[in-house]
Amino acid sequence: MTCLTQHEALVVEEIDAATWNAPQPLRDHFALVLIRRGSGTYLPHGHNLPYQPGTLLLLGPADCYHFAIDQPTRFGQLRFTEAYLASLTATGPHAAAWQQLRDVGQHTALGPAGYFAQGAAEPQLSALLTILFTEYGHRPAGHAALASSLMGAVLSFVGRQLAPPLPVRRGAPSYAASVVQRLLAYIRHHIAEPDRLRVEELASAFAYSPSHLSELFRQETGESLRQYIVRYRLWLAESRLELSTLPISQIADELGFVDVCHLNKLFKKRYRLTPTAYRRQLVGGTPHHPTPAYALR
Repeated sequence: MTCLTQHEALVVEEIDAATWNAPQPLRDHFALVLIRRGSGTYLPHGHNLPYQPGTLLLLGPADCYHFAIDQPTRFGQLRFTEAYLASLTATGPHAAAWQQLRDVGQHTALGPAGYFAQGAAEPQLSALLTILFTEYGHRPAGHAALASSLMGAVLSFVGRQLAPPLPVRRGAPSYAASVVQRLLAYIRHHIAEPDRLRVEELASAFAYSPSHLSELFRQETGESLRQYIVRYRLWLAESRLELSTLPISQIADELGFVDVCHLNKLFKKRYRLTPTAYRRQLVGGTPHHPTPAYALR
């Protein structure tokens, strides 16, 4: 298995392929992949995710390129290093959105979070990507500066789609909001590790008392830490039921539920259906699209 190692900060290219030989781990960079034409299946970590023109994939270092191609496919690819993304997350009008993209992209193997445009990419994003591919393909004078600006706009748009909406605040964001954003990234990272998500463990990791951290989180989000963790786990479970054929027992295990009965109980309480019934409903042609798992008040 050949690893894709990238030395350039940013690579923009289009690739036409009729077959795909073997999985290729990304190893040290991120990728946005837009399906320009063709159809087939993306095969990450046991999932089977169909793609079509307009499908957009976010891949991180935990992921790999692996496709089963049904119809000859044109892949539009933006590959960028951690350092490139870090330079965008440090400053700028959408630094929080870019940071969200960085957090999610580093851990897309935890769930189908990277498969966030199932049908077609938003028209504005698709237009930006088309211009970017054209600029890099023709390389007119001054293309580098324009491409850099376009890349910032693309990442900002994607990051904003992934990021929970921030409250409208006057002046600089509060310290509490900053702590909660870091806490959310930590929870997403360790969502499959229940022991690390106990309030006592979270408080220790962030150097707060359990009561102080819990109150801080509730003030910023309107719900308790436990409520958010359960809701986020269920959102990931819902996504996997919709986008993969994984056994429900495996979904329960990978997302940190005690067992499949625990998942069944919580899922039915929230969605009024068991996971099995929910998946059967999807097969019957009644799709339900996951909603964002978190929003600040």
